[in-house]
Amino acid sequence: FVFVFRTFLPVPDLNIKIRVRYMYEAAIAVIVMTRNASEILMNVYGIHPDKISVIPHGTHLVPNLAKDELKKKYQLTGKKILSTFGLISSSKGIEVTLDALPAILAIHPDVLFLVLGKTHPGVVKSEGERYRRMLEKKAGDHGLQNHVRFVNEYLPLPVLLEYLQLTDIYLFTSKDPNQAVSGTFSYAVSCGCPVISTPIPHAKEVLSGHTGLFVDFGNSDQLAEAVISILGNHELMNNISLNALHKMAPTAWENSAIAHANLFE
Repeated sequence: FVFVFRTFLPVPDLNIKIRVRYMYEAAIAVIVMTRNASEILMNVYGIHPDKISVIPHGTHLVPNLAKDELKKKYQLTGKKILSTFGLISSSKGIEVTLDALPAILAIHPDVLFLVLGKTHPGVVKSEGERYRRMLEKKAGDHGLQNHVRFVNEYLPLPVLLEYLQLTDIYLFTSKDPNQAVSGTFSYAVSCGCPVISTPIPHAKEVLSGHTGLFVDFGNSDQLAEAVISILGNHELMNNISLNALHKMAPTAWENSAIAHANLFE
């Protein structure tokens, strides 16, 4: 057995700790996706480092498509695009961006915020579309109808990657400080999106060395300031994008596959 721990609790109860230890004893190796996760497994769960391999979340190698052509394709010419994507739930903190938009639009009135993705099926089952309706109402209350677009679809991968490549700034506003890893975050960075993120462990490892900006959880004022600072500085935007691309290249799915194969061998 080889177990991949995509996420786990950094402060587990005894029952969870015992179950993770049982899995560890049964496995010949365990895989985690960040160095932070490796340290938690060692220090909290007592797993020996010899059994732990860190293999980052995979990303897609994308062709270098012209941003202006992609914006034209999706009828977004002349817009500065902010985006976020994934299965929508309240944990994504999308309302923080909506609260930040009035201040952003005062400086950059050509901004459009894209919310890409359907509501998480588990959320639909438990509460329906309550969260999405709240977001739509908030957008209306702020007078943002022409500056927010909800793309309520589960986008095919090629379309999603094009949306990410035409994005000027990707916003990752997760409200969970213990979120171990995010595939949506990884995809955005690997598409060259300058990223503004809350400081989850995964982001703190990737967004170092001038590869993005951090804002505090739930802080719409900080988010507005960060967006304005990047949109107003093309050199900064380009440098963040290039640094992120260089950093994420080794995480391509092809390289992830090689890392897994080498471990199994």
